[in-house]
Formats: sequence, structure tokens, C-alpha cells
Amino acid sequence: MAITPLSLSHGLSREEALPIIKAATLDGEYRQEVLECWDMVQIWRDWIREKFGEVTSIRHRSPPDDPPDVELLFEGRAVSMEHTRLQPQHLGQAQAVMRKSGKGGFIPSISSPPADFNEMRNVIVGAKLPMSPDADDRAAISDLLEAALKKKMGGMPNGGIIGMMHDLIVTSTNKRIIAEVAQNIVNHAKFPDFTAYTLILLDRANHRQFHSSLVRKGEDIREQMQY
Repeated sequence: MAITPLSLSHGLSREEALPIIKAATLDGEYRQEVLECWDMVQIWRDWIREKFGEVTSIRHRSPPDDPPDVELLFEGRAVSMEHTRLQPQHLGQAQAVMRKSGKGGFIPSISSPPADFNEMRNVIVGAKLPMSPDADDRAAISDLLEAALKKKMGGMPNGGIIGMMHDLIVTSTNKRIIAEVAQNIVNHAKFPDFTAYTLILLDRANHRQFHSSLVRKGEDIREQMQY
């Protein structure tokens, strides 16, 4: 069975959890998945403790035993948690190109992907500036986010936590715009009932700086940040 227990409990910081996660028999992708999930759990530990109690340990589940990706274990109960990343495919490709080259560059528009690799390369090096209206970017994010939420909800039919990493910038003045888009989606009458689910969004710039939002149906957006 592809289920890996990890001795992560309430109060362990991201830095304290890292050697425990590294010591587990997990591939690199799954180690990162656990680390990012635990990062969110610790950022929102007070809310989680109030809602479910204190985490006593966790289990990571990989194929063929997922979903969910992670189970948070509490006294007498387990809460499912699915991990995902909000990233249009072409932005992931652009970041892969920059990592391979070892250089930085410009990121393509969220809503207007490059027509081909040559155009993407021109955007990255600055020969063609990525431009698109904020409204178009917001609509593209809404479509991507709605699809991701439905997919992860399908893997946890009884409810749970959806942990979503992202580094998307729609406007430089509104850090919570993606949470606002998510709030509109989960409160829409035509969207599947989100009552049993919680969405945690995390944009982590580095080991010290982050912005995180917690979104639930019918509730105000909660925020945590450190700059």
C-alpha cells in the first residue's frame, strides 16, 4: 500500500517538519506535496485546532491509494486534504524554460498564452511584452480555479481541505483577488455544494514571506500574511 505515516503534530513549524519529511520514503514530488500541505496546516493551525482539534500525525497517500493526497489525523477522526497548484499550463512551461536556462525573464500573460515556443521565448527574454486586460486574466483564473475545485472535490466526496499553491499576480495592489474569485465560485448557486470543504490558498515568495487565504462557503475570506 502506498500510504506513508509521518510524525507531524500540532505546533511543528515548517522548518521543524522538513527533516521528518525528508527522512520519509517519499519521492521528491511527494515530499514537496507534504511540505506544502503542512505549511498551510501550520499557517492556519489556530483555525484548524478550533475546527477539528490538534493534529496528532498525518498520512501521505500516493497511487493507487489516493485520493486524498494527505490525511490529517486528529483524536478520533481523519480529515482529507488534497493538494494542487493553480497554474495555467503555459506558465508552467515558461518557468521550466527559465529554470533550465538558469536565467530569469518575463512571464507570459495568464489569459493570452504564446502561440508557439518561439513566441514564448520572445516573451521570456523581453522581445515581446506580455499584455492582457486584468478582466481577461481574472476570467481565465476563474475558469481554471473552478475546474480545479470540482476535480479535487470529486476526490473527497465527504468533504475536506483543498490546499492550493499559486504564484499568480493579477494586480499588484490586491493580494486576495484569487480568494475573491474563489469566494464567488463557491457561493454561486450553480456550483456544487461547498459547505463541507475548505479552500486554503498559499502564495509563498520565500521561506519568510507568504500570503495565504482561507475560503469557505457563506463566510468572509480569512487572511494570513508575513512580509
